[in-house]
Amino acid sequence: MATPPSQHAMSRTPHFQELRIASGSDNLERCFHLLFTQQHGEIDGLINVLCEKRDGLLKKIERMKKLIQEGEGFCVFHDSGNAGLECMKETLKTYKKVLAGLTGLLDVACEGRRESRRHVSRFE
Repeated sequence: MATPPSQHAMSRTPHFQELRIASGSDNLERCFHLLFTQQHGEIDGLINVLCEKRDGLLKKIERMKKLIQEGEGFCVFHDSGNAGLECMKETLKTYKKVLAGLTGLLDVACEGRRESRRHVSRFE
């Protein structure tokens, strides 16, 4: 059983004191477990949001590809058709760049989740 912190320790480590109070324990192992469990939950939430955004973007990309494919057959015969077609192609390129960035961010978040699992298990 850990001893309660002294007044000196409390004044020198305010962030750890907040963590100690939140965990309800003077035991550092329990404090770290709470910290890393919360971090793991936050990363899981982030991954869920990123996956939703990625899935939505993939749908937009597919929809834009179909619009471009259809538009190439008749847009050339209309005054603003070519301009609209070029704008759709630019938008598609941008969507693909955003998707690449989002995928990279998702990879980093998944790596962070593996790391946080390891941290949680270390303090169980």
